Amino acid sequence: MTHLRHVRPRDKKNIHTLGKILFREEDEIPLLQKALLHYVPSLSYVAVDDNIIIGFTLVCAIPTNVYYQFMDHIPHGYELAFLGISPQYQGRGLGTRLLKETLCAIHCVSKQFTCWLLVDLVNVAAIKLYLKWGFRRWKDTPPGMTTGWIMGLSHRRFIPPVS
Repeated sequence: MTHLRHVRPRDKKNIHTLGKILFREEDEIPLLQKALLHYVPSLSYVAVDDNIIIGFTLVCAIPTNVYYQFMDHIPHGYELAFLGISPQYQGRGLGTRLLKETLCAIHCVSKQFTCWLLVDLVNVAAIKLYLKWGFRRWKDTPPGMTTGWIMGLSHRRFIPPVS
């Protein structure tokens, strides 16, 4: 049975290993390493199945990368730096569960939060998930990067789920 819990320091190696399967070595893995140094434990989660980490979210209060100057001046701003699901567990609602838990935790910390993320345009399933939860496209990624969007969710658009 899959359960969610907060990221613990001893999870970093396993998250990094899963990240190397999911993300691009040249540009995303260095940001994953930075996120693993700066994540907020109370806002970041792992999905565990049979004692194996099969998914994770990493939330940072300090941006892993400032793509546009406005981003590091957002009050109560949090970056959803990474959301990853092991390939064999994708399509089972695990991303939704992790995102829900993460956003609810952010909402508990700050009722006036803003959460932003970077998504690759080829990741259509992720874009659909983020749009479903109220994220909106803010800007295109800067030139020289993988084609994607910077998306954001304001506390004004977030509707906490009813338990």
